[in-house]
Amino acid sequence: MKTRIIIFGALAGTLAMTASCTKTEPTVAASSISKDQETSFPGGAPITAADLTATPAALPVAPPAYNYDPYKPNITHEEYARFAWRQFIHFNSPAQKNGVDAAGKSPVVRGSIDPRRNFAASGASDFHQSGRTARSNFSSNQLLWETFAHRSELFPVGSAPRGNLAALDPEYAFQNVNVASTDARFNNLDENTQIGQNQIFFPKSGSTPSANPQDDHIILFQARVNPVEYDYVKSIYNAEKPPTALELPPNGTNPGESVEVKSAWREMTPELIASGRYHTAEALYYYNENGQIQARVATFGLVGVHILRKMENYPTFVYTTFEQVDSLTTPDSKDTGLYLVNLYDQLQYDASVPPGTRPSAILNTGSNRTLVPLPLAGAIDSAHGYDVIPGKFTVPKGFSGPIKVQNPPVGTSAVYNVNTEVQKAMASTPEFKNSVWQYYRLVGLQVLPTNEDSSITPAKPNPLTQDYYLANIVIESSQPGIQLFKGGVKDPHPDQQDFTLLAKRGLPSILGVKAKGLRPNTPTDQLVMGGCMGCHGNAQYPRDKVSGKGPSIFSFLIDGNTMSGKGFSADVRNESAAELSAKRLEYLSY
Repeated sequence: MKTRIIIFGALAGTLAMTASCTKTEPTVAASSISKDQETSFPGGAPITAADLTATPAALPVAPPAYNYDPYKPNITHEEYARFAWRQFIHFNSPAQKNGVDAAGKSPVVRGSIDPRRNFAASGASDFHQSGRTARSNFSSNQLLWETFAHRSELFPVGSAPRGNLAALDPEYAFQNVNVASTDARFNNLDENTQIGQNQIFFPKSGSTPSANPQDDHIILFQARVNPVEYDYVKSIYNAEKPPTALELPPNGTNPGESVEVKSAWREMTPELIASGRYHTAEALYYYNENGQIQARVATFGLVGVHILRKMENYPTFVYTTFEQVDSLTTPDSKDTGLYLVNLYDQLQYDASVPPGTRPSAILNTGSNRTLVPLPLAGAIDSAHGYDVIPGKFTVPKGFSGPIKVQNPPVGTSAVYNVNTEVQKAMASTPEFKNSVWQYYRLVGLQVLPTNEDSSITPAKPNPLTQDYYLANIVIESSQPGIQLFKGGVKDPHPDQQDFTLLAKRGLPSILGVKAKGLRPNTPTDQLVMGGCMGCHGNAQYPRDKVSGKGPSIFSFLIDGNTMSGKGFSADVRNESAAELSAKRLEYLSY
């Protein structure tokens, strides 16, 4: 049966068009703030060498409420970008050791930063390996966020979250496999698709895909939550009678802050490991051997990480995302050949888009706005504007590709400036001469929901639309699937075997959420948000089936299945096309 995506009003992605396909006009940057507009925001101060070497690196305090005024913003995108970097420094610092060295036992205090080591220490290329001993299957050198609760620990199959996370040994219970404690690792790469829409690969040889993409080096994923979110879910969990309402902290009774981390990892070669340009770690992945799912261990390199943090005044989380710099181009400026295979082969638009025309996305860089056309409706092929790699490849029926991964022109001036600031600070600090963290960059961040700018005319833009289409090229790669995404998502036919994604570009994705500081009289519960926040807006739970409104959970981890004890399945590295196809609806119903 033919597989298709139907995208209403030109959902979700764009081609990385050539200059001739984009239109750019200057806009007024909202980056300068006069003295009388300044607000106390330590996290937004310039980043110096002292921030990089602070022991331990402090988690930056939450930003104050945003004063929504395009003419007088009290916090700039540049300040938020520095806040994002300070979070990265904190969460990528070493976790505290507990002195335990035994098989199956955690050698760290989970969720606690090491008071005697800093961000520079975790940047050693052998950081993970140097913490290995003959007794334990775990390294005692873990990044702080690597010790957070894995999604299968937050929702183990058949039981509630258990115990005190700080002292909990990693234990992974899936629907299809249980991992022995003596085989476990902290990094557990149990997701093999980008939210069920595609798979992404580095060619094994050169920059051209192998005849069968599954022979190439895949990118795998995992999701983790901090102790605050873990403890909250544990406190309200009742599989027999799931709660009728829930709200992740901070909420009316719990002032703590929920943090979620989504990370992307590439299969590594000895040459890449020796390059010293990646944070590497031993990680679990899963393989089907003679009908039995087995947990395997290999060395993977971190290529992308989302950090989501919910704070007072920011009830829809603040989304920040980082990439390793070598995903599209090698250090010697050669094309890596990074590509994806979509789990669908058709794209359609609704009647609001006249046949044969392209809808568009407006990208606000902070110094200009660019109009980027989206693909033509129809097949996912070169004729409709996709960069399909020529050749003969084994791509299952109903899938499309291989398609070259491209990066749309979404970067903001503020993020570029702050990345440069951090690079200079690292260059001036001897401890970072050989640090892997030199090779990671902030991609962008989203702080509050908003609607897209209405045009690219020189009128002053909404400063919140900078990074409106936030995406990470190794976590949201597919065009049109999840790059340049905005709006709501519905699947009206969950029981049919054909795959139909309905994503109406004008459908509100932020519903029933009130955020302090937004412009008065703005219908803040009816916003058509884009990028990460727009997609997560569809994950509100529980959600009224009639109005579509729900609390600001914004977590794909929390749904009817996980709250009732069904947990998760571990994705398998060599999964069949039929098994992959079944995943396409997992994230699209509410």
